[in-house]
Amino acid sequence: MAADHSESAGEGRALSDNDPLLGLMDDLLTLELPDGLTAVTIEVEADGFAVSVSRQGNAAHTTTPAVIPAADPVEKTQRVHATTVGLFSAAREWSTGDAVARGDVLGGIQSLGHVAEISAPADGEIREVLVTGGAPVEYGQALFVIALR
Repeated sequence: MAADHSESAGEGRALSDNDPLLGLMDDLLTLELPDGLTAVTIEVEADGFAVSVSRQGNAAHTTTPAVIPAADPVEKTQRVHATTVGLFSAAREWSTGDAVARGDVLGGIQSLGHVAEISAPADGEIREVLVTGGAPVEYGQALFVIALR
């Protein structure tokens, strides 16, 4: 009699039923790639936490993903998002490679006569400037990408 290892012991449910991140992993593993598509990536960002999971090729269906050692270490980054709707003003001219420390003011968003400061969430350096000064921004819009130290 063969045991089914895709269910948790004693409950008859998948382990990912209570964990949204594991649920996304399950979805990625069971996702059928259309003809001509060689890879798929699922990215999720919430509450300052970002996860990106990729699957390559039309390999045979397996119940566990193959572990592929990374040739180069993956750079950890964090996006800085707009906290309100309004006009973004940079604190200074930011460019790729500029060092920032946690709490440094990156700019502000003017809305209804109030300016909401946008601060660096961690120590690192600017990887991408996604919005220029004077541009209108929406709530949650990414403004900067910071490579973490």
